[in-house]
Formats: sequence, structure tokens, C-alpha cells
Amino acid sequence: MRARSVGDWWSLAAAGLSLLAIASLVAVPGLLGRPFTGAVSTLSGAHPLWLWASGGAFGLALVCSACAWRSALGLCGGRIGRLEAGARYGVGSLVNSLLPGQPGGAVRVALFSRALGGSERLWAASGILAAIGAARALLLAVLVLAAVGSGVLPAWTALALAGVGCAAVVVCAWAGRRKPRAYRLARAFDVFRAVGRSPSAAVPVLGWLVCSVGARVLAVAAVAAALGVRAPIAAALVIVPALSVAAFASLTPAGIGVTSGAVALVLHARGADATTALAAGIALNAVETAAGLTLGIASGLLLAFPSPAARRLTLTSAAACACFTVVLGVGGFANLA
Repeated sequence: MRARSVGDWWSLAAAGLSLLAIASLVAVPGLLGRPFTGAVSTLSGAHPLWLWASGGAFGLALVCSACAWRSALGLCGGRIGRLEAGARYGVGSLVNSLLPGQPGGAVRVALFSRALGGSERLWAASGILAAIGAARALLLAVLVLAAVGSGVLPAWTALALAGVGCAAVVVCAWAGRRKPRAYRLARAFDVFRAVGRSPSAAVPVLGWLVCSVGARVLAVAAVAAALGVRAPIAAALVIVPALSVAAFASLTPAGIGVTSGAVALVLHARGADATTALAAGIALNAVETAAGLTLGIASGLLLAFPSPAARRLTLTSAAACACFTVVLGVGGFANLA
């Protein structure tokens, strides 16, 4: 019997995560039950089309983020197809949906590093994670500045997020002037070095991240609009950066409770009644988790079964699963109410 390769183990892990996610989709409705009836009663009046739009926008945000990772990987000398990049990023989203503390980033580092050469490739992929995180922080700082007039988020949060982005710019300038080194830590600066030597190389990465953040804003706004929240875009500009911070403080899978609470607090501070605010938080958490699980399960199956026939079947099944999840979710909320 031949020894299993690293790729085989990753395929088994991806298949296992997919099975665990499917089991959670079956088990969670039974665990929620009637105790949540009062909290979600307002959802009976939600507009299904807005919830559909929100799920699609969340999915688009994940796809754009995967493309940002692919572009950054190219700066480090890695080459990978769009579908492959989406699958590797999607497995990270699946892990984030199932485990607390956002460990999906580490999974993405491990998966994307397989497209790089050298024994220090994990360090190079870790640099991609840091660079994308810093760029995303800078974009979130812009959102906070746009929403600081609401009084929900303090101005210092924008300064903190902008500080992270500015620090990344300084690192790019510093790394761009230094020669590549052979030791491990130096590989973590590969992506910063590439941007420092050619700033225009960062345009595709930033462009995809702008699209990702924009899609996420539209997804949140769609949930708010589904429940009749006034000024949904303005509310989304406040909610998105708040959720990004709350995600790392969450001790529950998919941010259950933390996400709903953060959304409810923001909307209630903006004048929404407590029932509508809590309903929006529950709906947002449910739609985002459904999108992450759907794409994550499809990603895990794509990595576990890489043959062309299996990939076509997986993509077709994922599309059908997305439609079924939305219909089931909307119908389930109406029954709970």
C-alpha cells in the first residue's frame, strides 16, 4: 500500500469538513426550535427577493476575495487557476463557518502555499494573509470615516484601521529596497517586496478587495431593506466594519450570537426598534452562514474530487443547493413566525 501524499490528506480533510458542514445544516434547525420563535417573528414580513440578493452578494464577496488572494499569489511567483483559487479560499470559509476564532485564514495559507515553490512557502503565503488583511483594514477605515457621523462607531476606530494600512505601506517601501534573503522570515515579505518595487502590481489586489467589501456592504444593505430598515446603505456602512471586528472576538462558529448582537446594537442605535434590529441580526447571520457553507461545501468537494466530471457535478449541485437553501430558509423563518 502506497503512503498517502500531502495532497491526499488535504483531500480527505476537505471531504471531512464538507460532511461535517452538511451534518450541521441538518442538525441546526432542530437545535433552534421554538425558543427562537419570538426573536424571529418579524422575519415573516421580510421580502424574500432581498434575502436572495443578500445571499448572492455574500457569495460574490467571497469570490472577489478569492481573486484577491490569487492576484497576491501571483506577486509571489505562484500560478493557480481561478476555480482552484476559489476552491481553496472557499474551504477557509467553510472552516470559519464551523469553528470559532476565524481559523480559516490559516487553512487558506496552507492551501495557497501549495502553489508556491521552496521549503519556506508557508512563510510567503503568511505574508499574503498579512498583506490582504492590512489592505482590507485600510478599506474598512474608509467605511468607518463615512459612517462616523452616525455616532455609532468612534473616530479612533478609523485611525486604528488606517494605521494598520499605513504600516503595510511602510513595510512595502522598506522591503522594496532590500534584496531577497534566503532565510525563512524574509519570505513573509515577498508580496510586500513585489508591491514596493512596482506599486502598480497592487492594483489588481486592491481592486478585488474593493469589490469584495462593496459586495459585502450591498449584502448587509439587502438584509436591512428586506426588513424595512430605513437608509439601509447607511446602516450597512456602519455594520460591515463592526462585524469585521466582532468576528475575531467571536467564540462561536460563524459568529452565532456575536454577529446578531452586533447588528442589533448598531441598528437599534440608529433608531430601529429592538425587535426589527434583532430580526435583522438573525437574518444576516443566517444568510451569510448559508452562503459560506454552500460555497465551502462545494469547494471542499472540488478539492477532494478534482476530476472534470466530478467538478461539473459539484458545481451543478452547488447551484441547486444554493437555490434550495434560500427557499428553505425563507420558508423556515415563516414557519417559525
